[in-house]
Amino acid sequence: MSIDVLGSQLEQALPGNTIVERRKVGGFRSKRRVVERIEVTLGDERFELRRAGGAVQSTRQKVVRGITLSRQELALSAWISELGAAVARTAEVSEHDRLALAELLA
Repeated sequence: MSIDVLGSQLEQALPGNTIVERRKVGGFRSKRRVVERIEVTLGDERFELRRAGGAVQSTRQKVVRGITLSRQELALSAWISELGAAVARTAEVSEHDRLALAELLA
């Protein structure tokens, strides 16, 4: 999967949690843009994917009140897997909160 496609898919799936930075490539009149960096924030976890020359650097960070407490570099496949698990955990908590609120208001 291309980083450009991944960035677009994450923007659509998690619009409030995803930041995708793109840069223009090509000549003066070129409209082509490529993804340079993807950042997904879920609770106190921040997943970052960055294009570094010809390689891809992917990290997971634990962030509390804007301060990075830990940073772990992951292989791209592990990064995607960890991101999927974090999305599932967040959705589970959100659903639990929604049900509790509905019960409280009923």
